[in-house]
Parts: sequence; structure tokens; C-alpha cells
Amino acid sequence: MGSFASAAMIRRDVAELIRPPRRIRASEAAADVMKVVGGDGTVRDWSPDATPYMTEPLDCMGSRRYDAVIFVGPARTGKTNALVDGYVAYKIECDPGDGLIVQISEDKAREFSKKRIDRMLAYSPKLTARLSPRGHDNNVHDKTFRAGNYLGIKWPSKNVLASSDYQFVLITDYDRIEDDVDGEGSAFLMGTKRTQTFGSTGMTLAESSPGRLITNEDWRQPDNEPHMAPPTSGILDLYNQGDRRRWFWQCPQSSCRRWFMPVLETFNLDSGVAFCPHCACEIDPRHKRELNLNGRWVPEGQSLTAEGELKGTPRKTRIASFWMEGPAAAFQTWRSLADKLARAEETYQLTDSQQSLQTVINTDWGRPYKFRRATTQRSSQRLLDRAEQIEHRTVPVGVRFLTASVDVQGGKNRRFVVQVHGWGPDRETWVVDRFNIKEDRGPDNDRPPRSISPATQPEDWDLLTRDVLHRTYRLADGSDRRMPIVAMGVDTGGEGDGTESVTSQAYDWYRRLARDGLQSRVYLFKGGSAKTMHRVRKTWPDNSGRKNRKSSARGDVPLYLLGTDLLKDVVAQMIDRDDPGAGYIHTPHWLGRWWYEELTYEVRDPGNGKWSRPGKRPNEAFDLCVYALSIYILLNAEKIDWQAPPAWAEEWDRNMLVLTPDGETQRVEATAAEPTRKRRKRPRVLKPRI
Repeated sequence: MGSFASAAMIRRDVAELIRPPRRIRASEAAADVMKVVGGDGTVRDWSPDATPYMTEPLDCMGSRRYDAVIFVGPARTGKTNALVDGYVAYKIECDPGDGLIVQISEDKAREFSKKRIDRMLAYSPKLTARLSPRGHDNNVHDKTFRAGNYLGIKWPSKNVLASSDYQFVLITDYDRIEDDVDGEGSAFLMGTKRTQTFGSTGMTLAESSPGRLITNEDWRQPDNEPHMAPPTSGILDLYNQGDRRRWFWQCPQSSCRRWFMPVLETFNLDSGVAFCPHCACEIDPRHKRELNLNGRWVPEGQSLTAEGELKGTPRKTRIASFWMEGPAAAFQTWRSLADKLARAEETYQLTDSQQSLQTVINTDWGRPYKFRRATTQRSSQRLLDRAEQIEHRTVPVGVRFLTASVDVQGGKNRRFVVQVHGWGPDRETWVVDRFNIKEDRGPDNDRPPRSISPATQPEDWDLLTRDVLHRTYRLADGSDRRMPIVAMGVDTGGEGDGTESVTSQAYDWYRRLARDGLQSRVYLFKGGSAKTMHRVRKTWPDNSGRKNRKSSARGDVPLYLLGTDLLKDVVAQMIDRDDPGAGYIHTPHWLGRWWYEELTYEVRDPGNGKWSRPGKRPNEAFDLCVYALSIYILLNAEKIDWQAPPAWAEEWDRNMLVLTPDGETQRVEATAAEPTRKRRKRPRVLKPRI
């Protein structure tokens, strides 16, 4: 009998099919039926009072006045919990219809299904009762209910977003999804096509914190459009297409009572509190909850009176769009907001990297990021004019150690391009040498020249060991002492034809270095993904199990993936510094204009943050500076305590690597005035092996 349905089950299923919709607000339904399961396993009712600013957006999703809802906000606002979980609960309980949740990837979709949807359904009795009793109807990515409605938890792809029709499509973390999904257009436009069949009952949601750069760095807020977001792609572009609602608080001072937006401009970063821009009174953090409970969404074209009455005419559109910023986020403290921004500013000042700053502005403050340009324009002539009288192939005073960067060029002009940098404290650097290896004339330079071909001739890579890694440079103190190369970074991608062969030859050369114990001084580089969040990341490529493999990666050679755009941002900032000191690049007079043009030829697209060449002129100097910075990072030189540096980064008389005129390592002895030189405790720093 177990394989047959009972009469009671059939009656229950039929009743679900003909059950009329419950005519209540979506926020009321969510509060009535949905349980929220915390990360610690605690279960509570969802309450609109915890995040009052989510009530109106959620209710707009349940309204037939709108085809779409756009919500822009920082992390820790409860936006996904309300707009995705809450709306799903409303649709299951009150108005069954097929729906689709779109997460940023298959892994995230699986995680969201297990941690959010499954837990919500399991701990919400009224929703549990709506699930289909048939086991095969429910799995990680597909949920079916007694009323016959279906819920998919998927990821952005052509197959998902360009096929079935859904009554609702909910897209989360929108700005972390590609603008063009499989060549079919944006996820939002594809989602609206899926709901179009259902007319006024269809709903498309896109919610996210901002993640795209401002495309016009000269943009200014229009006086007649105070709610407009700066020009970006992604979620804020969708917000601008809607009615542009902003979250407002009313000043708690009885003598003021005017309304204002809780944003960065109305926040005192020093004291860590918000303030009213009208009367300048600072607001105690304890009033934040009350301000949110009494807060209001105000569309573009409207304003609030002291009594809370909306006046004016809103934009006419069927897209309800909302944007709030970090100070109003229910689960983010003001002190935390101020501290995170302060730490990100410190990181930027120390490293010139804007990565942490952008992350904090985007995810914690809920704002688009404007890339910080240098106050001076990068100019080859300006750099040439400030060139210093530095003796060629001599280590200038101030340099503590040397690194070598190598770019591999293919095509008709096959060669290794080598650039040697001297490094001082706090990323101050000098260009010590620049040369090409186009041919081999033997170790004593007395043999007939032999042209090199890095893609096909393995012996050519050994020239890097002989002529670069073992190279030494005379110190500029007249002592005839010399300084060796500490470490070398080599681009394995090559350029032109034979790229895969170049990579394979680089791996084989590294294995030869390992046999000689030299591998710790060499780093193999490759440009990483444009979306990488790492400046330098260590990987162990292995394609030994793949058919038709082109390179000899067997998981035994480390390859360092570079976040080239992030690194180039830092190098550009270094180039733009005018005064010698931390992060300054000393450029020598003996390099011609061609080198300075290579250094400044690339341009940065402010829209997507990518660096590129506007034409086909060379840019090797810029790339080699990026490789040099990558070596500096890998040596942990950013963390050196320069009051007590490691022996290989000491001043010349104490430097363990400096060689005497006869080629021996100099003896480093404590001076009589400082017999023991007590050192402060410092972070562990990699010790190069020479």
C-alpha cells in the first residue's frame, strides 16, 4: 500500500491547486510564516522592525505596480534575508508561482540552497507543510511544492536565464556577475525576459552592494537630480533607471526636525558618529534603531515636511529602485565603519594599493568607488626632465638589495628583456640596469654570436642563470665592492608566437635551478584574471592528467599569478610621486626617451579599472616595474622593520650579501660602539639564498 497515494493526500494536493492567493502585504506574510536561522543555529521569527528599511522594498515586490525592484546597499543590511528569503516565503504561502533565484556561481547557489532556503523551509512549519511530500521533487537546486509551483536555485548562464519562463527572478550580489552572460546580455535583462509572460504579476529583483568603478571621474551631482547615482555599470545603473528612492532620517533635535540622508557626507569619521547636516548636531549611536524605525524612503522629485508628509512628483517608471548607505545598516556599528575605513586608508598610504579601500567603500559603506588619480599627469617628458645623474650599472647610495625582472619577447625580435632595480627602505627604488639578451657569445664573450629562441631552445634559459642571476654590480662608494642579485622574476607567458612553448621551457629551466639549489631566488610569473583580488598569488599548475597538454606543468613548479591591474595601480602611483622617499622611483639619465615612453605608454580605463596599450608601441619598462614590485612583495620587504632589517637588507657595511673586491662575502662585525646591536622583535622575513 506504501506505493499508492491516500485519499487524504489527494484531497490535500487538489486543495493546494485551487487555493486562492492571500491578499496581504509581502512583508506581513514574511513576518507571519518565515523563520530565520542564524549562523549559530538560533531560530527566530523574521521581524520588519529589525531592518525597517526593508519593508517598503519587499512590499513593492508584491505589488502589481512594478515590474522590477532594484536594491543597492552595503553588507549587513539584511537585504538578502528580506528580499530573497522573505519574498520566497511570501510566494510559497500566499501566491504560488514558479520562481528562480540566481546566485553568482554554482558553488554559491549550492551554499545558498543548503544554508538559507533549506533551513528556512525546515524551521518554518507553515512553509514545511507546503513542500511536496515526494522526495524526488526536492534537491539542492530544485524545490517543488504541493501547489505545483517550482523554485530553482541556479547561477547565471545562458541555459538558466534564456530558457524557461518564471513568475519571479531574484538576482543576488548583482555586481559580482559578468555584465554579459554568455554573450546574451546582462543577467537583469535576461531575467526580465523570463518574467515578461506573466505581465503585471511578474517580478524581477536585482540586489547588491556596489562593485563597479565610477566611469566618469569628472562627474558631479546634478542640482536637479539629487538622488542620481554616479555613472557606473551594474546595480547603480539599474538604480538610476528606477524611481531612485533614498533612505532618510529625521533629525532628533526638537529645534530642527529636518530630514537628511545618513551617508558618508553626514558622518564624522573622527568621532565615529553621524550628524545632521542642517543643525550640525551629532547623534548618539543609541538613537540609530529609533531613527531607522522612523525613517522614510523618498523618491527622486519628492521631499518630506517636518510632519513626514511627502510632497512633489516622483519619477514615472515601473521600476522601484532603492539605495541606502552604511550608517543606516542595522548590523553594522558606526565605530566599525569608521575603523575599517581608517585601516583601508592606512593600507593605501603604505602600499599605494586601492584594493582594500575600494572593498570597504563598496561593501561596508554601500557606495561606488572613484579611483584616486595622482595630482600630476604621467608624462614621459616630465620623468625625463627629473632624471638623475646616476652612473650606469652602479648601485646608488641608499640601495639595500637588488632584484632583476625579465620579460620574454617572441616573434621576429626574440629576446629576454632585463631590468635591474635597487631597493631601499619603504619601497623607494632605483633603476640600476636595463639590457636585452638577444644572442649568446659564450661565458667569456669570445664566441661567434648565436641567436636565441626562448620558445624552442632550452639552453637559452640558462643564460638567465649565468648572465642575470649571477650578475653583480659595483657599489657607488669607490670601494670596488659589489652587490649581487637577491631574486629574479620572469614572465612565463611570452609574447607573440610560441607562448605555450615558452611556458614549458620556463618550467624545465626552473627544475634545473632546483637541482642546483637556486630555485628559492627565482619566481615565475603569469598575469592573472582581471577579477583577481590578490596582488600576487602562489599556484602549482598541473596539467599532467589532461589530454593534448601543451605545457609541462606537473604540479612541481610554483607559478605566481599577478593581479596586474592592482600592481600597475601601485606602480603608477610610484611614478607620479615627485619627492624622493617612500615609494619613489629614481630614474637615471642614461636611459633614452624610448624607456620613459615605455614606462608611461599604458593607460587606465576608469570604467573597468584595466590597464591597456592604446596601440602597439612597447611597454616593457612598465611591465618590468610591475615584476620588480611583485618580487619586493614576495620577499616580504613591505613588512621589514628598517630600524632592524634582516642582514641581506642592511646598509652596505653590514650587508651579508655585499662582496669584497676579491669576490668574497665581506665579514660583518659589530662595531666597538655597538658590540651586540640589540634588535627589536620583527616579523619573519624571507632570507634569500645566494
